[in-house]
Amino acid sequence: MAQKTSVTGNRVTIDDNTYVVTQAGPQYAVTNDFGDRLGYFSVRGRAVTAEDWGVAGAHPLMQIGKLWVAANQPKTEEKAGGGPPSRGVCRISTHEKPSDADAEKARAHRAWMKKQPGCKASYYVLDPATGKALTITIFETRDQLNAAKDAAPPDGAAPLRATSVEVFPMVEEP
Repeated sequence: MAQKTSVTGNRVTIDDNTYVVTQAGPQYAVTNDFGDRLGYFSVRGRAVTAEDWGVAGAHPLMQIGKLWVAANQPKTEEKAGGGPPSRGVCRISTHEKPSDADAEKARAHRAWMKKQPGCKASYYVLDPATGKALTITIFETRDQLNAAKDAAPPDGAAPLRATSVEVFPMVEEP
């Protein structure tokens, strides 16, 4: 019987099993729905190298990695320009020091944002001396960033009001 597979953002589904792929430094960590770590894989171009821990009942990490890469990595013809390939999109928003109530809503918004397809990271930084604050959000693609930005967050979650917003293509991972 043929396997049923699908990839939605960082979720890879094979038959009835769902795996979550997250950035872990220069490689990707894979967990199952129970939060068990299954191992890591790395990507060079479109080639996948897996460090599979052989967790019983889990599909091979190589299979999970190849499915994820096929769905999430841009194909060569999709890359624009002759510069280095982008590994994501970074949005930096500047804010005035928020009230405690606004900060609480922003925490809930960042937690929701991190669950959106393609979100690699979301950070909030504050300089207590000046009150200047930044929100830094990193997505795999500009389309995923725009989709998350346009989506409605749950009740009690709201982004901070931005005084300025800049979007940068990322070339290097942190």
